[in-house]
Amino acid sequence: GSASVAKIALAPVLTFIAVHYGWRAAVLSLSVLGLVWMGCWLAGWSEGPYTSKAVKATKTADTEATEAATKTVTEPNVPWRKILLSRTFVSCCFLIATIYALTTVVLTWLPSYFEVGLGYSAMQAGSMFALPSIVGLVLMITSGSVTDKLIGRGFTSRTVRVIVPCVGVLICGSILLFLPQISTPIVAVAMVSIGYGFSAITFPLINAAISELCPPQQTAGTMGFFLAIMSIGGLIAPYATGVIVDNAATPADGYAQSFQAIGVIGVIAAVLVLVFANPERDRKLIRG
Repeated sequence: GSASVAKIALAPVLTFIAVHYGWRAAVLSLSVLGLVWMGCWLAGWSEGPYTSKAVKATKTADTEATEAATKTVTEPNVPWRKILLSRTFVSCCFLIATIYALTTVVLTWLPSYFEVGLGYSAMQAGSMFALPSIVGLVLMITSGSVTDKLIGRGFTSRTVRVIVPCVGVLICGSILLFLPQISTPIVAVAMVSIGYGFSAITFPLINAAISELCPPQQTAGTMGFFLAIMSIGGLIAPYATGVIVDNAATPADGYAQSFQAIGVIGVIAAVLVLVFANPERDRKLIRG
């Protein structure tokens, strides 16, 4: 969410700086902004209430006695292979890598697609770069609210954290599938923005599904593996998009074909997750 807000707020400003003063000035501006933010954070940060230091500082003899009396047995660790080879983990890795591939292509190539492929000016392309993030932010907030209500009403984790994001990816893939047939620039911009927005709801929900699989003390490691595999999509997709654009009849065709390919892979990944992923089932198998 915060990344989306940053892109919405800063993309037009950075575009203005780059167009009028050059890309070096834009990079320098970001660097200065980062230093300012770091200074503000260092000046204002403090220990949270749940850190080990804070907990130790507030303990008394009475609370320690109470904790000793009510302490529960820590859930034992499970073999990593049981987590990493579960059907939920493997299928969700394929899905999240695909969605991250779309995210990195948007971050890397979208302004060029708007400018070189669709004919917008550099200022227009930079300003419209924020549109997918706006759609994504709205849909993430909406999906979060809806899924919280579904959980409160007793819906299963599979429904909330697997089926809902997969439906979003199916909508995204279906939209991107027809992108090469669109010749009107503003319609193409709208399709990419809406498709990206529906894919964005995948990140928080699928992450939550993966965190269910393991004992609490193995959550950090499990999520580390998951996010590392996710990054593979970001390594491949921008380069592959460049190759497709270089070999296409026109830049517009190349960009549209790249988004179409990601859409097709996303649909396949979503179907596989719908077939294989079930956090409740795999949690019992892993922890049993």
